[in-house]
Amino acid sequence: MRQAFRVLEKAEEYVCVALLVVAFVIQFAHILGRYALGAPIYFAEELARYAFIWSVMIGASIVYRTDSHTNVEFFAGLLPRAAQTALYVGRNVVIVGFLLIVIVNGTALAAKTMNVPSAALEWPWGYIYMAAPVGAALMIINALRLIGRRLQARPSPRQGTSEGA
Repeated sequence: MRQAFRVLEKAEEYVCVALLVVAFVIQFAHILGRYALGAPIYFAEELARYAFIWSVMIGASIVYRTDSHTNVEFFAGLLPRAAQTALYVGRNVVIVGFLLIVIVNGTALAAKTMNVPSAALEWPWGYIYMAAPVGAALMIINALRLIGRRLQARPSPRQGTSEGA
């Protein structure tokens, strides 16, 4: 199971970086073509936007996996260790609930727009909208892993700290 998670983590990172590289390179080529050669790439802005959308959703999963999202830990740190754990788990359960809503509604939107072509590339909008449910599914996997890690963590000698809360 750990090996599968490592493969998923590496895939997320490589895909995210590749999409950002595509967005950067196509925009750079577009600017070069427009101003230096007088021949802009007509689909560059659209492709860069779509690559960026997908990289943001996959990147959000990477940030979630590392528990690097914004936290206000001051008040949680004042609570006993058991209450900190309960607050942490509860927060992640609420986030999972929200992400399930994103998956359901995002998938429905993608299905409805699968026959609607984009302007320049004429790709189905459903492919672009699928970034939200795919990113949400990856975030759910990471949320469940974080909850499991937190519940298995042994209490530290510093009972009043809020490490990872």
